[in-house]
Amino acid sequence: MEYFKVLNIKSFSLQTNALHEKFRLVFEQHYNALCNYALTFVKSEEASEDIVQDTFIKVWEKRPDLIVSSDIRYYLFVAVRNNSISYLRKERKNPQVELNDYDAAEDQIVFAGEVYQETDYDALLAVALARLPPRCREVFVMSRMSKLTYQQIADSLGISVKTVENQMGTALKRLRAFMRHALYWWWPIIFFLINR
Repeated sequence: MEYFKVLNIKSFSLQTNALHEKFRLVFEQHYNALCNYALTFVKSEEASEDIVQDTFIKVWEKRPDLIVSSDIRYYLFVAVRNNSISYLRKERKNPQVELNDYDAAEDQIVFAGEVYQETDYDALLAVALARLPPRCREVFVMSRMSKLTYQQIADSLGISVKTVENQMGTALKRLRAFMRHALYWWWPIIFFLINR
């Protein structure tokens, strides 16, 4: 009888170790892409990291069966999107103002009434992305920054592949228009960032 208890404990321990290793692999594989995805919603690196970490904690605590599922990637993107929206709702109720490096910038470029950091190309790309409609931006980020296929995006968002193609076309058209209106030395940089 004792022998079977020892076997069950060892078997449970091996299963837990395997699950923990699978979780670690899933975390390492998807963490950066999920943070970038959350960043498109919340516009704060710290908040996006918190959202993604909280999502992984919830999966570990409440849905460990998903860790070994082939659909974990889709689940994570949908969960991060929903958690980002919840975060924004909470922030709207309790707004906070933060000062950052952009507030104290000395070298600035003024274009169309907006101020840009001279050397911060990612900030310029962020401005261009912020001008996109929400669904269009979401599809663009999932495709270009999170490296998902159109089919994966369609499955994740519950839309057709044709809608994903249309949204990507709209996003690229609007981003190109933004580049045309930006100062002439910015367009190669933005083009590079869009196509990386």
